[in-house]
Amino acid sequence: MTDRPSPDTAMAGTKRRVTLLGVAVNLPLALLKVLGGIAAASPALVADGVHSLADLLSDAAVLWALGHSARAPDADHPYGHGRFETVATLGLSALLLLTAGGIVWDAGARLLAGTVQTPGMLALWIALGAIAAKEALFHLTRAVARRSGSALIEANAWHHRSDALTSVVALAGIGAALGGVAFADPLAAVVIAVMLGRIGWRFGRTALDELVDTQAPEAMRDALAETLSNSPGVRDLRALRMRRHGAQLVADVSVLVDPAISVTEGHRIAEATRTSALAAHEALEDIVIHVEPAEHFGGFGATDAPLRAELEAAIRKAAHNRRALRAIDTVRLGYFDDGIEIDLIATLARGTDQAAEERALHAALQPRIARLRRVRVLRASGGAARPDG
Repeated sequence: MTDRPSPDTAMAGTKRRVTLLGVAVNLPLALLKVLGGIAAASPALVADGVHSLADLLSDAAVLWALGHSARAPDADHPYGHGRFETVATLGLSALLLLTAGGIVWDAGARLLAGTVQTPGMLALWIALGAIAAKEALFHLTRAVARRSGSALIEANAWHHRSDALTSVVALAGIGAALGGVAFADPLAAVVIAVMLGRIGWRFGRTALDELVDTQAPEAMRDALAETLSNSPGVRDLRALRMRRHGAQLVADVSVLVDPAISVTEGHRIAEATRTSALAAHEALEDIVIHVEPAEHFGGFGATDAPLRAELEAAIRKAAHNRRALRAIDTVRLGYFDDGIEIDLIATLARGTDQAAEERALHAALQPRIARLRRVRVLRASGGAARPDG
């Protein structure tokens, strides 16, 4: 049987193919616009051609990013390579802004110098053809972006749309100039530059927000919080953080659980919660869940109480000369905001009064352990502990 490619691999191939299609369209189109604009004396068409060249460079950046971002996590990039797309998006944004600045400079110089010429009809026909080609490319690329959830492919799609819109502006400017309004052509070039700058700023800000780990939109966090809160065993949530990582989202959260349960049950709740979150939110790539005791996650028991080594030393010292307490098999510690609880699973002498032994140990430990709330002794029997009733 032939192995089928994974969905991620297949989607990476689709993104690459639509980007290569953009290269195949942009290269001849850019050359046609620039050369045609020069030949027809149309600054607007030349500006439009420069934008198509920027499209071509952006396609190259996208191909580079796709080649890196699709790689699996490795030793140097344990979180994956999704942010290669983000870096490329930021570079694309800078390219758009620089292109816009260059167009404004050239068109402004022409207007100030009064060297405006009426363009030829060739410019009009090239602009019409460019609009049709770029609009078709926009719809194809955006469809892939929506299926993959890739911000980079989405940025590239809108770059194609912006090229189509700049061709519309160029067409209007060229048409007005042919109708006798000579300054309309370079003015159209300035309008094109403003459109480019706006798009560049928009995608640059999005990429920068991701690189500095800006929180995901509130609606996304609320939807994830609802899923987590409805998971069995979860009493509440704390410190939910969610951010973008390339085309995907990653999150971390503290789930508050019953403080009396075991570590293993807390871990089971966390794994079940993680599984349900990943299943319910397709864009969520990973979530790290930290288990904390409900109502006891930030007080004395969490931050100031002594650790096990100190407590065990005090317990063994207090129990050293007690004949009824032959051996301590296990020490279980409970850390709470109002104090510490200690459960001892111990081998006791026959006939020992467990309640009296608990009181005696509590009295011996109280001077040594701050905020000692309770000491309980469980009799070890056949390897298991049971309360002595």
